[in-house]
Amino acid sequence: AGCGAAVIGYHIFSHIKVRVAAWQDPFATYSNGGYQIAQSLFAIGSGGWFGTGLFKGQPDTIPVAETDLIFSAITEEIGMIFSLCLILICVSCYVMFLNIAIKLVALGLGTCYIFQVFLQIGGVTKFIPLTGVTLPFVSYGGSSLLSTMIMFGIIQGLYIVREDEEAEREEKRRKKLQHEKNAKRRERELKDGSGRKTKKKSTTSDKPRFEEVPRQRTPKKARSHNQQRVR
Repeated sequence: AGCGAAVIGYHIFSHIKVRVAAWQDPFATYSNGGYQIAQSLFAIGSGGWFGTGLFKGQPDTIPVAETDLIFSAITEEIGMIFSLCLILICVSCYVMFLNIAIKLVALGLGTCYIFQVFLQIGGVTKFIPLTGVTLPFVSYGGSSLLSTMIMFGIIQGLYIVREDEEAEREEKRRKKLQHEKNAKRRERELKDGSGRKTKKKSTTSDKPRFEEVPRQRTPKKARSHNQQRVR
């Protein structure tokens, strides 16, 4: 559907044809729409890996450098190494958004963010046709900054909600384990108590019910008197 819409837009809108022609060969259409892309490539190439130095570049030669082509101006003055670090920061933000992708809202907003970064950097490096999208938190513009801050605020709120849910789930799990442990301990105590009772019963049943009465001894005088009568 998206490819079909792009083809239809290319045949309907004339400025899209100009952008596509400038993307295909910006130097052939240098005076007719390719000037912006050509100057962007010149700035990136002149910056090299380490850049020309802060405030030592020529961002004035890049059309709309503060919004559409801010990445080219940064690469020219600070270098390709810093630009790669900037790209890694944007990718790391997107990876952090994927950590809370259990919420579909966070996944959608994170995808919008990284897609905007891709459109901006891909456009200034001639990877895709230039669209004029701003780089989040880098390009000049109040509306772009406000919308990006709202996006990050929503994702941060979802992250806090997720942390609270995980803490509550962990607390329930801990209480359940504690309850099971207490139940096992009570069951063990009941078994030990019943074993002691049966042991007491068995030891008391072994003893005789009545003690044997010892034989009574007759007195000595009576015994001698009886012996005389017999004689």
